[in-house]
Amino acid sequence: MLLEDKVRRLQEILLDCSRVAVAFSGGVDSSLLLKTALDTLGAGNVLPLFADSLLVTPADRDRALSWPGRHGYSKGVVVQSVELYPLTWKEFVRNPPERCYLCKFRIYSQFIDIMEKRGIKVLVDGTNTDDLKDRRPGLRAIHELGVRTPLVEAGLGKDEIRARSRELGLDTWQQPSSSCLATRLPHGMAVTEELLQRVARREQGLARLGFSGCRLRLDRDDEGMVYLQVRQEDLDRLLDQGMRMAVVRFLQKDGADKVYLDLEGR
Repeated sequence: MLLEDKVRRLQEILLDCSRVAVAFSGGVDSSLLLKTALDTLGAGNVLPLFADSLLVTPADRDRALSWPGRHGYSKGVVVQSVELYPLTWKEFVRNPPERCYLCKFRIYSQFIDIMEKRGIKVLVDGTNTDDLKDRRPGLRAIHELGVRTPLVEAGLGKDEIRARSRELGLDTWQQPSSSCLATRLPHGMAVTEELLQRVARREQGLARLGFSGCRLRLDRDDEGMVYLQVRQEDLDRLLDQGMRMAVVRFLQKDGADKVYLDLEGR
């Protein structure tokens, strides 16, 4: 099926919903979903909901909340920030293998409560067809709560979403994929504010060195050990000796004395 046919199908799916709440992260997928919903249904029929918590970096928060203004919706469209406190969720803090399921279920349950008070019956999520190829515990929560995934229903994969986003002039079209800060902690390592802040601080520092979209994962048994993933297009620059030493020195100053690099990149 051609991209234009899939886009038309996406619009038909949204029209069938009439009014929707959009689980909005500010990333590539949810940005296209929100843009299409606004253009198809009108601003009065779309409620963007953003889950704000310690799991979100300041950059991701700013990017999500400023999205309407950056894309010409300065009036009538406001991303509603929903304050969440995941460190009070005991089952989440233990960081079991189903952590993402537990978190997604909590977040989307709260979204559903908010939207139903506004008379909205459908919550939509930016899952795409490529997401179905990976093990994603959060998908279980989506199915259990009856959340619709219009991008999947329309058959849209990541490359097509980026292509359509570029056509529409969305500044997110080539934005790196992102995930919550808890994904940097191995299962079984308790989720704490200090660890989340450590990850955020280090990734922000690496972004200032030019490695935006990187991932810095911690080790369960050695707090001085970290695993670094940078985007594939940044690998050559990181392998330059001067840049590599700048990265190592930065991380060492922040307490990481052993840095392992994923040579495949992300």
